[in-house]
Amino acid sequence: MSFKILVLVYLLAVLAYAQETNFVYNGFQTDDLSLDEVAGITPNGLLNLGYDTKQQKGPAFHSYPVQFKNSPNSSVFSFSTPVVFAIRPQFKTLSGHGIAIVVAPQRGLHGSLPSQYLGMFNQTSNSNPTNHVFGLELDTILSSEFQDINDNHVGIDLNGLTSVKSAPAGYYADGGKFKNLTLISGKAMQVWVDYDGTEKQINVTLAPINVRKPKTPLLSLTRDFASIINENMYVGFSSLTGWVVTSNYVLGWSFEVNGKTPALALSQLPKLPQIGKKQTSKVLTIGLPWVVLFVISMLILSVVYVMRRKRKFAEVLEDWERDYGQHRFNSKDLYITTKGFRSQELLGTGGFGRVYRGILRTSKIVIGVKRVSHELRQGMRELVAEIISIGWLRHCKIVSLHGYCRRKAELLLVCDYMPNGSLDKYFYNLLVVCL
Repeated sequence: MSFKILVLVYLLAVLAYAQETNFVYNGFQTDDLSLDEVAGITPNGLLNLGYDTKQQKGPAFHSYPVQFKNSPNSSVFSFSTPVVFAIRPQFKTLSGHGIAIVVAPQRGLHGSLPSQYLGMFNQTSNSNPTNHVFGLELDTILSSEFQDINDNHVGIDLNGLTSVKSAPAGYYADGGKFKNLTLISGKAMQVWVDYDGTEKQINVTLAPINVRKPKTPLLSLTRDFASIINENMYVGFSSLTGWVVTSNYVLGWSFEVNGKTPALALSQLPKLPQIGKKQTSKVLTIGLPWVVLFVISMLILSVVYVMRRKRKFAEVLEDWERDYGQHRFNSKDLYITTKGFRSQELLGTGGFGRVYRGILRTSKIVIGVKRVSHELRQGMRELVAEIISIGWLRHCKIVSLHGYCRRKAELLLVCDYMPNGSLDKYFYNLLVVCL
């Protein structure tokens, strides 16, 4: 009794599988399909039928059979299948033999050959009416032995590789204008295969992935598929890489029997890998180096400017000057006050230096600044002490000394400004001395 139950469960499972009528793949998982030879699934869910190899097949089939008839002698049900694919050869103008969408009696096409046979047939089985194979070829090589129209075409194959009907790859846009498509462009495209079981007509439509399904199909063929398709069949893909390394990708796929075809969620499909090196704009390749060079140059010039400015206003401060620190001025302030010791501010020359007019920024006091010559022989410490001592004196004919400034080897003395222009008073008592 238990054995009969197991057999019954098995038969019910087989019947359930055989009666499956629809499925949708928005990307693929490793357990979704029956894969053979070089076919594989990338980590992000792309079905790769080429796998970057030469002269190899890449068959991939839905794991369970689909029921196409009620009985062996009845008519074939209506069915439809949209597929999003991309063919990416190693070289732009050379590729393998393309992709075929296949309906076959078994998973995989045993005994088939790669290259021009598209992994569907061989020399013996090609054009054999007992094959019961329907294929839609997306062919990228001109094979004269199969009477191909060109090296970029779509063809309907029934039991053999000499297409019953074919057309150059392209689509009819709104308004009826035909637009060419290059199958080996590496860009994603969508193909729709629709068979009407009542009208006994099959339509094939092709378009870029970002274009809605055109109203006018690329191919139309009136043919009863009853002698081609069996009651239960497997659906899938076959692919060849030929002598040129090519990656043949399927991004999404759905299938429906006797019903409305499930739409593919295009936004959810896995992304194609980047082709080669990313193109870099001329702005980055040409303009960026110049911008970087300009910025670096400006930084260097800025550093040089700051260093020279610091060096220009660097001051010498020795221990003995702490006794006179309250009388010391900043050389930068005096430089600004006298407008850079320009000639327009010069009051006169004498007493080992020149005297310039200036205005203190803090107190707005008009002052006289004397630049003492660096050839002065007197000791710096003694000179400053003498100047400060003179600064303590108060007399109507002596200007008041405010202080001094030392920078490197040059000395500055700051004193009150005498509007009568008497330079002698500056020579006797100066407010600031700068070296």
